[in-house]
Amino acid sequence: MKPAFLRWLIPATALLALSACTPGTKLQPPAASIPRLRVLPNGQWQFTLRIENYSYDTGMHVFAVNAQLDVGGKFAGPVVVAPSLDIPAMSADTTTVTFTPSVEAQAVLAASGKNAIAYEVKGILTVGKSEAGKEDLFDLDGKGYLSPVPGVANTWR
Repeated sequence: MKPAFLRWLIPATALLALSACTPGTKLQPPAASIPRLRVLPNGQWQFTLRIENYSYDTGMHVFAVNAQLDVGGKFAGPVVVAPSLDIPAMSADTTTVTFTPSVEAQAVLAASGKNAIAYEVKGILTVGKSEAGKEDLFDLDGKGYLSPVPGVANTWR
């Protein structure tokens, strides 16, 4: 009785295991935001770029960000960075970007006083499932507002 039972158990187990195999999951479009921006003493801007992985079952490797930052509707400058971040599923990580902003963006930020100011990061995010994986391009369109931090000069969140 045992050999006949085993004869059916092994193929049934193999069939069950194969039925669980599905094609690889796709990465969901990631998002980006700016949780902090500082104006440095030399006039450059330094901001934290937060990249969110909305894929619920797979990690994401961020190869590059090629975008532009607009502040108060004015072009501030290019956002070009290769952060080499590994972001787990349904998680986020940050990278720091430093650049010299346009004169128009400097003026808009200075004129904002104690008011919030709108920003937009728009461009292309290059990501993959792993550092050695195939690169996918996603449109990036992160929007939000930055408000001056009370008691901390030259810093917005």
